[in-house]
Amino acid sequence: MEIKNVILMQEGFLADFGFKLDNRSLYYVKETVEGKQMVFFHYSQHDDSAYLEYHLGIRLEKVENIVHRFLPSLGDYKERSISLVETMDRIDPEMPRRFLIENDFEVKKVIQQVEHFLIKKGFRFLDKYTSGKELEKYFNADVGIPIVTQNFTYRSARGITMAKLFNPKNYEKTKKLYLNMLNEKQVTPFTLASFINLLDYLENL
Repeated sequence: MEIKNVILMQEGFLADFGFKLDNRSLYYVKETVEGKQMVFFHYSQHDDSAYLEYHLGIRLEKVENIVHRFLPSLGDYKERSISLVETMDRIDPEMPRRFLIENDFEVKKVIQQVEHFLIKKGFRFLDKYTSGKELEKYFNADVGIPIVTQNFTYRSARGITMAKLFNPKNYEKTKKLYLNMLNEKQVTPFTLASFINLLDYLENL
């Protein structure tokens, strides 16, 4: 089954919850006060089977507009970038990371399972972390826990920006944690300089 057909099968269900299909990027998006919520898919076809993977995303406009002043961005990436991308199994451990599909009939069963997950936990997750204050906690409560869908350069830039915007009383503590981890990871001089330039910008807001 073509990926576009799989995506379109979910259009009515997601429309009921305020999501519209972005035909250019083939993901579903819902506008929020602070940015966007997204539901999107990875579908890889093999000879006799396919893998279908769902991700949930949150974009905070203010955060992305700041961090991309200091992070390398190609083309229009800063307009499309996502503050947090999370996999289903990280939101609900009972869900798989991805589904193995061996025939078209199984697609409908998977979609039903995913729709149940979205109603039960997925939409609540999106609504909770669309709040800048809640997303800041998600990033910074323990900076040692990786966010598997983004590298530490982007995680640290977003995390410190959220600390400044949404949890300023912990900004200095959070800054030290990120600087220590960047040094431990022995990031490139360019990466470290970009982070320090971001700090300078945030501290002069």
